[in-house]
Amino acid sequence: MNVEKRAIRQRLREQRRALTAEAVEAAGWAVQEQVLRFAPYTAAVSLIAYIAHENELPTAGLLRAAERSGRGLFLPRSTPPIGVVRWQTGEPLVAGCGGVYQPADGRDTLPEVPGVALVPVVGWDATGQRLGRGGGFYDRLFAALTTGITRVGLAYEFQLCPELPRDPWDIPLDYVITERRTVRCERTGAALQKGGLQLS
Repeated sequence: MNVEKRAIRQRLREQRRALTAEAVEAAGWAVQEQVLRFAPYTAAVSLIAYIAHENELPTAGLLRAAERSGRGLFLPRSTPPIGVVRWQTGEPLVAGCGGVYQPADGRDTLPEVPGVALVPVVGWDATGQRLGRGGGFYDRLFAALTTGITRVGLAYEFQLCPELPRDPWDIPLDYVITERRTVRCERTGAALQKGGLQLS
């Protein structure tokens, strides 16, 4: 594992673990409101999401909203067979790698497009480089997915880093949504505009 990535991940995870339940809930509501208005989401017919773990941005409300809207709902499965599994709220979950909950049953499948993937974040930068949970699952997943899936990190503003180290297999995010703003990631590494970027 990249030593610099490991050090940054450890520091940011400690900060996230220190958040109060009230702060996590408030940030979750702010992020949810932005996701539900987010143009790629409103156009999507499927949603890949995650079950929040260790004070990650909560997704329970987004899972319910996606299901009510008739979108196909998918959760990652990090134990073999690795992939995403179609899921409905209330279906059983089991602890996977690192204690993160994943579907107990179902076969891996490709979601319909256009779709949106909501991805947990430990750290992020303006180019869409992401530090995640550390297993490389999402990089492998995105390498296998067809085009038509918009990659969106759900992050806290404090997780923004000036520049993150990268490996050749890292696949960047298209957008990051925090409790304050929605950011379109710039592959050139251009500085973020104050207050975030407006979506067209």
